Order: sequence, then C-alpha cells, then structure tokens
Amino acid sequence: MAETAHRRFLELLGWQGAELEAFLPEWMNAAEFLRLSDADVAFAVDEWLPQYWDMSLEGTRKCIAAVIREAAALARTADYLAAGDAVIYATMPSSAVCVDANRVAGKGRVHVFYPYFIVATVWTAFFGRELDMQTTGSGMDPACQHCALNCLRADSEIKKMFPAPTVIWNWGLQCDEAPKTDEMLARLEGREWDNVLTIIPHDAPLGMDESEDDERVAYMAEEMRCSQRQASQRTGVDVTDADLRRALQEQLDYMSRLEKLTDLVMNADPMPMMGNDLALFTICLECCFDTGHGYLNDALDTAIRDVERRIAEGKGVLPKGAPKLACHFSPLNVPWIEKAFRDNGVNLTLGRMFPSAGQLVKCVRPGRDAYLSAASMCLEAPNNVNMLDEVRMTCEQLTKYPVDGALYGFFAFDRWIGALEKTMIREAEERTGIPHFYLEGDFWNGARFSMDRMSTIRSICSCLKISGISAG
Repeated sequence: MAETAHRRFLELLGWQGAELEAFLPEWMNAAEFLRLSDADVAFAVDEWLPQYWDMSLEGTRKCIAAVIREAAALARTADYLAAGDAVIYATMPSSAVCVDANRVAGKGRVHVFYPYFIVATVWTAFFGRELDMQTTGSGMDPACQHCALNCLRADSEIKKMFPAPTVIWNWGLQCDEAPKTDEMLARLEGREWDNVLTIIPHDAPLGMDESEDDERVAYMAEEMRCSQRQASQRTGVDVTDADLRRALQEQLDYMSRLEKLTDLVMNADPMPMMGNDLALFTICLECCFDTGHGYLNDALDTAIRDVERRIAEGKGVLPKGAPKLACHFSPLNVPWIEKAFRDNGVNLTLGRMFPSAGQLVKCVRPGRDAYLSAASMCLEAPNNVNMLDEVRMTCEQLTKYPVDGALYGFFAFDRWIGALEKTMIREAEERTGIPHFYLEGDFWNGARFSMDRMSTIRSICSCLKISGISAG
C-alpha cells in the first residue's frame, strides 16, 4: 500500500521504467524526511495536484519533478556530511549566483541547499500542508507577524529536522528577520552557530538606479566577496572568478528560457498556461538547486513546446478576452488563490515581476570583475532596491505585456516589503494608468487567509470584467 502511493506519485510526474525503480527508494526516503505520510502522498496524487496544477502539461510535471529531485537531494544531507563533504544552507531571498558558485567550485564536494524554502514549497504547493500546522514548537507564531519561513527555521532546528550544515549563509538584503532568527537559535541551542551574513544598508536615495551606481555596486560586490571568503574558510573550497562566471552564465541561460516562456504566455490570448504553473518556473530566480539547472531547464524547454502547441491550437485556460491580472509575487505556496481568481473568470498571472534576461546580460560585460557583475545583477532585483527604483522596474514589466490590472499584498507580514507596497502601488498606478489592487495575506501561509478574502477576490474580478466591458 505504502509503495503503491509513492509509485503513483512518481508516475504522475513522469518517472517510468528503470528510472522509476531507481528513484523510488530515494523518494520514499525523502518523504520520510519531509514527514509525509502515505496518506499525504495519495492525497496529493488524487486531489491536490490535479486541482491546483495543470497536470496535462508535461512541462509542469517536469518542473514539479525537478523540485522533488532537489528535496530528495536535501534528504541526503547527513550522508554528504558523513562522507566529508561540505554543506551550505542559504536563506531566501539571496543572490543565487554567489551561492551556486560554491556548488560549481566544489565539483561534488560542496552541496548548497535552501532547506527551509524547499520544504515549505513542497509541503504547501504540492501536498496542501499549511505552515501554521508545522511551526508550533518554537514560540515564533506566524500570527504575530513573523515570517512563516523563519518560524519553520526555528521550529525545524528545535525538532532536529535538518543536520547542522558546515555553514549557513544568511542574506539580509530583503530579510532582516533571518539573521535575528539565527541569533535566537544560537542562544536557544547553546552552541556555536556557524553563520555568514551578507547585507547592505537601505540608504539609497529614492529613485536612484542602484544597479547603475558604481559606488553602490562596488559596495555590494565587496560584501559578496567578503562573505564568500568567510564561507570558503569553513568549506575548505575556494571559489574563483571563473567559478562565479560559470554560475552567472548558468543563471542567465535559465532566465533566458524563463523569459521566452513568460513572453509566450503573457502575449497569448487566450492564455495557454495557469498562473500557478508559470510562477513555479520562477523558483530559481533567487535561489539555486544543488541538483543544478539541468532538470529545470529541460522542464522549461518542454513547457515552451507545450505552450507553443496550445497557442497554435487556440487553446487557453480561460476563454479569449478574459482579464489578465499581473501578480507582484504569485503565491504558489497558497495555490488556491490563483484558482479562486480563475474560477471567477480572471487570469492571475506573470508570476514574478523580474527584470528581463536581456537587461541582466548587460550586467555581465566581457572583462568585468565577476563580483561586480553579480552585484549589478543583484541590484536589478526589484525588492533589493529603493522603492522608486522598484517602481521603475515594476512599471517596465506592466507595460511590456498586455495586462488589465496588478495585484499586491502577499507580504503584509514583512516589515520592509509589506510596509512599502501600499505606497509603491499608488506610484505605479499613476505612472502606468493600470488599476492596482491589494489583497492582504501571507505568501507562505494559506492559514492566514480568512474566508472574507474570497469576497475581495470576487470584487476584484468583477471590477476587472466591468472595466473590460467598458473598454470594449
């Protein structure tokens, strides 16, 4: 019975034959590590995945499988450490290329994981398990405006879910709670907490294009370089400029594919892909996989073919002319939100408002220092910069594609993003003339959405459809 549920799960995601037989024990070990019961797995196969993900698309199935492979690799962390390999845990969001350069340099001797992000995504997106139900032992309550991901970090440490890594690389560019969580854990656990922190002051003048400011880029590059030296002291593996350049190129290759898929989906009418699916493909924008980009790139190539075929056939998720609502960060960890909009006749889409691959290529100029390139790329990420610089990037995305509105609000708990969004959307709406909406909630935590949010969703959908009629 137990093996049957796990076998059906892997078959649903595309495993078959000898590959299925080889991976099945690995996945069952991962499921145990993830505290997933046989009933949880059967529920995902029979109900959750078909309800919230387009399992008819091979590209979507491959993308979910890529995340599952990463979770299975994470479950082997203790084995890596026992074999003498180094393990780096990183927090979200980060500069993915800096962390990934350690995997490149290590050549199998250094493993890089975002354990809390991966576990949270697998639990919530694929198995319907709310983080509120998983983070009750640390005393950090998501209801008290703590980030659920940091609550998971604290709770999983107390429960000894993850083996202690060689080093934790904390990124405080967007999240100041992550390093504070480490301070708390060091005191609670009463042991040395091997920690590297990368941070930059949020003191840029409003409106500064931070990626074009030489002084700020140089400061960010030196922060990255200093953090890498500290990480290398612990792992015993030096990261060269060549390693970082390779990581930069791999990230750009991934983003080029992602941009092509996004262009196809966003410019098509009817829309050929659900918003949850498109958002899932953005999973490595601010993190990297220890399993590399190969499986994810293959999923993207397959998804591009899937979408091109649907466009040629004139098939869509909703009828032609259905409104498109661009989401600042589509909450794939709360997948019923996208379905609620879709059930009310609106495409919740775009996934993430990220800069184009073409824009990022300009950051990686021939002959330029690799850390300056990485820093410039990092400062092209909207949430890493001052509010008006983020507004500029957001408006570029909103005017690039035909959208009928924009939705924000899933980081209401966050002291930085949550505080700025309500002000930022006024400026973005004024600049673009596109209606902006706010739906307060928690990106990580479906339990934080009360049922009155459904009436807000219906109101937004009605507004968009009425606007479309008027425009027509």
